Amino acid sequence: MSGIVIRRPRSARDFAGYYQTRWYTLRRPWHQPKGSERDGLEKVAVHLMAVEGRRVVGVARMHLSGPDVAQFRYMGVERRFRHRGIAQRLLRALEREARKRCVRIAWFNAREPAVPFYERCGYSVFDTSYTLYGCIPHWKMFKEL
Repeated sequence: MSGIVIRRPRSARDFAGYYQTRWYTLRRPWHQPKGSERDGLEKVAVHLMAVEGRRVVGVARMHLSGPDVAQFRYMGVERRFRHRGIAQRLLRALEREARKRCVRIAWFNAREPAVPFYERCGYSVFDTSYTLYGCIPHWKMFKEL
C-alpha cells in the first residue's frame, strides 16, 4: 500500500492513463464507449489519481458548482486494488483541494453500492438522484468541510 501515490496528472501520458482508468473502472463495465468518461468540465476541474509505479489504479475529480460548493465526480479504483484504502485517500485528497478553494460543502451522486463507504467517510444522503444506464441507482450525498 505504501507504493500508492495520490497526485494530480501532470503530463499527456499521465492524463492518458488517468482517462483510461476512468473509462475502464466506471464506463467499460456498462459497455459504454471510450469518451463517455469525459464531460465539458474537464479543463476547469481538479483531477487526482492513485498511482502505483507508472500505473494509474484510481481516479477522482472535483469541480466547483457554486461559490463555496464543489461536486466530486468520477471516483473509481481498479477492482484488484479495491479495499486497500485508496478510495478513502482519493476522497480525502479531494477534500483538501476543496478546502484550498474555500469550499464549505462537497457533494456528489453516489452509486447505491458505494453509499455505505461514503457514510463511513462522513457523508450523508440528502436526496435521490438519477439511475444511470437504466440500472445503477444513485443517491445525492454531501458533507460540510
